Amino acid sequence: MRTKFGLILMICAFLVISACGNNPSSSDSAKQNESANAAGETVKDEPSKEATTEPAKEEPKEEPKEVSNKPGEKFTLGDWEVVLDSFEFDQKVSADMFSSSADEGNKFLILNYTVTNNGKEAKDFTSIIGGVSMKAIFKEEYEYNYTVTMIDGDLGTGSIKPLAKKSGFVVIEVPDSVADSKESLVIKLEDQDKAQITLR
Repeated sequence: MRTKFGLILMICAFLVISACGNNPSSSDSAKQNESANAAGETVKDEPSKEATTEPAKEEPKEEPKEVSNKPGEKFTLGDWEVVLDSFEFDQKVSADMFSSSADEGNKFLILNYTVTNNGKEAKDFTSIIGGVSMKAIFKEEYEYNYTVTMIDGDLGTGSIKPLAKKSGFVVIEVPDSVADSKESLVIKLEDQDKAQITLR
């Protein structure tokens, strides 16, 4: 009986020892990692640092630069070659038998341009839909958009053929206080590019 009991104890002890031998302790695995690192080997448990590279960051796209010009200077705006020949303030704008008047207390800022369409198809310089966006900025904060008058000579009426040149006007209605002021007044134009004309 004692021999059987002793034999069973020995078998149990053998099983426990063999199970412990196959499962290394955490301190043993840490020692293996240290020795592998010292030898310059990569340990399988740790992810490779080379595999976790960050994707290259894209450079932000630059906004089109806003070119500043004076009346009489030629500049390019997308497919357009533009010159502001002159400007004036008036209560009305007219051509032949037709005229258009500004509202009471306002004046028209009449911008006389010569433009050339360097694009490959006919298009409007300014128009109700599409065309060059144009506005007057007073004292760097007050904005006034252009008005299409439907009068002959208005660059908002009628398209311009490729490589053709046309002279005409664009009208922006502003209050009398803006017209009579000496404060800064600029015209901002935008198509594929941006441009600015400093009037005063």
